[in-house]
Amino acid sequence: MIQKRVGKKDAEAINHLGDKYFHGELGLTKDVPRAIELWTEATELGSLNAHYNLGHTYYTGEGVEEDKPRGFRHWQQAAMKGHAL
Repeated sequence: MIQKRVGKKDAEAINHLGDKYFHGELGLTKDVPRAIELWTEATELGSLNAHYNLGHTYYTGEGVEEDKPRGFRHWQQAAMKGHAL
């Protein structure tokens, strides 16, 4: 079902799939670069949750090189568009 929604460019489905790659769930191998690709696509489609996830990942450096300013910018984008963080 997720793949069908991802195929239709559903931002929250793409964000959800990114979460599953990030954590290695649903039988998927943990793949942080793939999660970041998916979250980036989801942000371009309007997902505030994906902005939050990218912010957290870059700010903490969990699975990627730490980049606090980049993480903060993603959090800021999410907040300015209405995400409660």
